[in-house]
Amino acid sequence: MINLFFQIAVSAALLVLLLRLINIPDMVLLFKNINILYLILLLALITADRILMAYKWHLLLKVRDIGVSLTGAIRIYYIATFVGFFLPTTVGGDIVRIIKIRSEKHKGADALSSVVLERMLGFIASAIFASAAALLLVFYLKLNVWNFFLIAGAVLLIFTSIVLVMFNGRVAGKIESNKRLSENFILNKLLGAYKSYLQYRRHKKTLVMFFVLSMIEQMAPVIGNYLAGMALNLKIPFIYFLLIMPVIQLITRIPVSFEGLGVTEGLLVYFFLLLGLSKTDAFSVGLLGHIAVIVATLPALFFYIRDIKTSFLQNR
Repeated sequence: MINLFFQIAVSAALLVLLLRLINIPDMVLLFKNINILYLILLLALITADRILMAYKWHLLLKVRDIGVSLTGAIRIYYIATFVGFFLPTTVGGDIVRIIKIRSEKHKGADALSSVVLERMLGFIASAIFASAAALLLVFYLKLNVWNFFLIAGAVLLIFTSIVLVMFNGRVAGKIESNKRLSENFILNKLLGAYKSYLQYRRHKKTLVMFFVLSMIEQMAPVIGNYLAGMALNLKIPFIYFLLIMPVIQLITRIPVSFEGLGVTEGLLVYFFLLLGLSKTDAFSVGLLGHIAVIVATLPALFFYIRDIKTSFLQNR
């Protein structure tokens, strides 16, 4: 809970600071004249992206013979995203997914391994895009953002190394051979999840497909923020979003704020200033993007209420 309060405090502090830097009347005017067509396209894109994420996860679940349909995976993903907003950790939504899988009589170890692998490969895909984007910002737009390239490169190296090391089964063997470690309840549970994780080595085609889809998915925030700009009637070149959003998306994965609120807007302001664009426009684009994500996640309420009703009827 302390972590949640800290993240909310960081987001609030950043938003207050940014609101002092921008022209609020101009921002209000942008929102008053919003283009509904582009807003609808933005909501449709976020929905499609959410379905794609659920589909990717479904691929991993099928490998572990978890009998959850694609529709079920989408339902769980929506619920986890919405409930995760109110949980005190950055992995709250992931925990909800694992619990939902367990509640449907499947192994928690398999659910945990699928979520861990999903996150790891997602970080790698994000870091690749961010590294390439940072280099293009340096050499194409002549911006001195080497620090962002170094951050992206470090994340890429770290998470690639973790995935490769974790796919080495020696760790599991050493734990099993050590009687004291193997009798530890917590380590035993984690070992079960790790063994489940190791099984993915046998499904290279699925991993390749998952990774390719993860790379494609990196375009969602690029197009989404471009549509947010168009919805606000801002004529910002698409190339700018293509080069700055991968970097911003990677940085917002660092769990220091509430759902990236404040950090995304702050980084947009930073990059827009480097590009000679308006701080107010940058903040407005980021804010509209966050509002759109919340609105697009509202179908989770339908799934959540339906699940509660089903559970109630089954337990009567």
